[in-house]
Amino acid sequence: MASPEKASSSKKKGERKCASKEEYRQLSSIMGVMNNLRKQGTLCDVTLVVQGKHFPAHRVVLAAASHVFSLMFTTRMMESMSHEVELRSAEPEIIELLIDFIYTARISVNSSNVQSLLDAANQYQIEPVKKMCVEFLKGQIDPTNCLGISALADCMDCPELKSAAEDFFQLHFTEVYKLDEFLQLDVSQLTHLLHQDKLTVRSEAQIYDAAVRWLKYDVCNRQQYMVEVLGCVRFPLVSKTFLSKTVQAEPLIQDNPQCLKMVISGMRYHLLSLEDREDLGENSRPRRKKHDYRIALFGGSQPQSCKCSYLFSMQDSSWTDIRCPFEKRRDATAVFWDNVVYILGGSQLFPIKRMDCYNVLKDSWYSKLGPPTPRDSLAACASQGKIYTSGGSEVGSSASNLFECYDTRTESWQVKTSMLMARCSHGSVEANGLVYVCGGTVGNNVSGRILNNCEVYDPNTQKWTGFSGILRHRHQ
Repeated sequence: MASPEKASSSKKKGERKCASKEEYRQLSSIMGVMNNLRKQGTLCDVTLVVQGKHFPAHRVVLAAASHVFSLMFTTRMMESMSHEVELRSAEPEIIELLIDFIYTARISVNSSNVQSLLDAANQYQIEPVKKMCVEFLKGQIDPTNCLGISALADCMDCPELKSAAEDFFQLHFTEVYKLDEFLQLDVSQLTHLLHQDKLTVRSEAQIYDAAVRWLKYDVCNRQQYMVEVLGCVRFPLVSKTFLSKTVQAEPLIQDNPQCLKMVISGMRYHLLSLEDREDLGENSRPRRKKHDYRIALFGGSQPQSCKCSYLFSMQDSSWTDIRCPFEKRRDATAVFWDNVVYILGGSQLFPIKRMDCYNVLKDSWYSKLGPPTPRDSLAACASQGKIYTSGGSEVGSSASNLFECYDTRTESWQVKTSMLMARCSHGSVEANGLVYVCGGTVGNNVSGRILNNCEVYDPNTQKWTGFSGILRHRHQ
């Protein structure tokens, strides 16, 4: 017979504490009651006053949601004894939204309120709202606002948002530097950006063009910064022709001996041997090329499934091994969008539910939720930030006519109108905003009927239309 101590020990090992749906419903119900009490003004023990507007609330609820309110009400601060607490430099509409969120966990973030919400959430340390604002702003980044969002992220202490805005700027530099927001930068912001190795350009001449555009925008006040700004240009990387015909002919440079010296140094670089060029360090270090095309291979079979991943550089005709942390898979599909390779479907005994993502620029892997219906032998293509998956086969079944869409901005899946015909091991491509699927098989690759028919999907009408088939029946 087991001793009481052993029985107790065995019981503890067998215990498993977890939050059930009932517990979540209970918590939600309690907060619902608290919110109703707040709206009725019942049991409220503090009133927040913002620009003359009064918001009754419960101290314990505010303190649980905000570290600032917690300090305010649990220490010897004046507010801990006051029935009314005035919140200065706050907007009534924004405070009302935050209070509603604290009680309901629901809030609407949009382009008109996101900056004020982020400011208030930052000030009162309401982290979930801050995170939602950051995610919203990350989805809004474009060439016209990336610099402004980067500056906002600095002010609001949002390193994740700052990183996203800077990554976008580096990737889209050739578009951004031609816009007004770039010309409004101060000299320290400008030089910080122009010094970066990761600026994506076709040639260093575009860095020179950006620097000169900024100087000429307000030449009277900015001429004093010429040496500092043009010092960001890596003149050794500028072609001899551009240096002699364009740079040397620029009046601003002709009138500045120090800048002329930089240009001459760049021209001398082209006369040096390859060994001597290596000694020039940072000033001759290449930036990221705008069109450095590469080919990526992921997974497959040899003859068993494998997780081998490689990049082929067309610049130097070399292969690079990509370390993939995930399990091997076969019969998957891959699609490229915004510098990320998305690997979908495939199987290793059973279809894989996960979508693996490889960021080419950052050389990093991460995972997202895969298609709603896991399957292999599917096809995929990308268009305007959306990834479309079609067909494929589930375990123990023949081809499917499923069609799904993944939005890379919202990171969510939607099931769309099914294809006219079920197919697997087919091809899919996007052209002019339309999704085309061709060929494939109806059954499996061994015994299935091979197809030659094609159909096209219009995302605007959400309809499929058949069209003339390819000349030969084929599958992948």
